[in-house]
Amino acid sequence: MFNVKIKTEVDEYLAATADKLDNPLLFLVPWGNAVAKDARANARAKGGRRFWREIARATRVRTVSPNAVEVANWHVAGGHKQTGGEIRPKRAKALTIPISDEAKGKRAGEFEVGGRDLFVLPKDQGDTTGILGYSDNGEFHALFVLRKRVVQEAEPWWPDARRTTQLGIIEADRFVDKEIG
Repeated sequence: MFNVKIKTEVDEYLAATADKLDNPLLFLVPWGNAVAKDARANARAKGGRRFWREIARATRVRTVSPNAVEVANWHVAGGHKQTGGEIRPKRAKALTIPISDEAKGKRAGEFEVGGRDLFVLPKDQGDTTGILGYSDNGEFHALFVLRKRVVQEAEPWWPDARRTTQLGIIEADRFVDKEIG
């Protein structure tokens, strides 16, 4: 299993407050759950059919100890989406990037299994264009652009330090109200 952990620094005051409690877990666990819930909501808010929902489902409290709660994401792309970076093919010669509505959400292999012979559109001089598609009645239908690597922009979704602290303050207020109330 690929494990992505995105750690957020938290407010020192809240950490010191938790250290002073007889049972800090009564405060830390709800705080960790609030951070996980916020991260899941942020991921789902990105939209799409299933990708961001999968990232949201892979986000939860990982470990609990008397002085810390770790929230983690186990999705293979969770950390990459947060920080961005380079993507290279793992088991193929090139990445296939969909460029037509027909290709969106599909893999090149799905077209070949469906009976369409895919080929790379040639240039006039014998080189290739890097465009993968198929021919139908003499007309070329472009499906994918082939690339050796791409650099993807970051799409931050994880709660930042400010938001994590804000969630800690909310949970601290709830904890105090419950203890006093």
